Amino acid sequence: MPKTKESKQKWIEKGYEHFALYGPSNLSVNKLSKEIESSRASFYHHFGDVEVFIEALLDMHWELIQEFNSNGALECKNLFPDLYLLLGQYPIPLKFTRQLFLSRNNPAYNFLFMKVYSASANAFVLKLFAEQFGLHYINQGTYDLWLTVGEAWYSRLDPDNLSAIKMQGLAEEIMNSVLKFMSSDLYSKMEEGPLKN
Repeated sequence: MPKTKESKQKWIEKGYEHFALYGPSNLSVNKLSKEIESSRASFYHHFGDVEVFIEALLDMHWELIQEFNSNGALECKNLFPDLYLLLGQYPIPLKFTRQLFLSRNNPAYNFLFMKVYSASANAFVLKLFAEQFGLHYINQGTYDLWLTVGEAWYSRLDPDNLSAIKMQGLAEEIMNSVLKFMSSDLYSKMEEGPLKN
């Protein structure tokens, strides 16, 4: 790889890791510069400004998600434990997705979070989810239910403990709560339509 391309790739890889670990608001050109032992001038030569750099990080994430989805479609036969074993092999991309979720007030991060979540659902996860919980067909309601579970899961995910067992336990706990609510009288009343005075 030519030196300039290699230098640019170092910035992207280290920046991706920092975004995943510390969040987008804590990205620091100075810190990255020290860690990869490259000058700030090199950063501005490659990216021009921080916004362009962040776009490169988002592009890298999307590429890694394509790889994750391809592996998931091949390797995951069941939701439990297969999905969570696979997620455990992608700790930095998982943390990156979590940071996108936590920063959803930024339209670009929200857009990519939803794109990533939907792509994984369509590639293999939704089928496994439907099979796990005896949902006889996959429709928008199935996806909405999976999204509700995922949003709760990301909001409670402990980035310091990404063991497959811990992640699966959290998912099961949330899914059971959601499914219990769906079978309740309150949910049935909500489904019936607006309350009358």
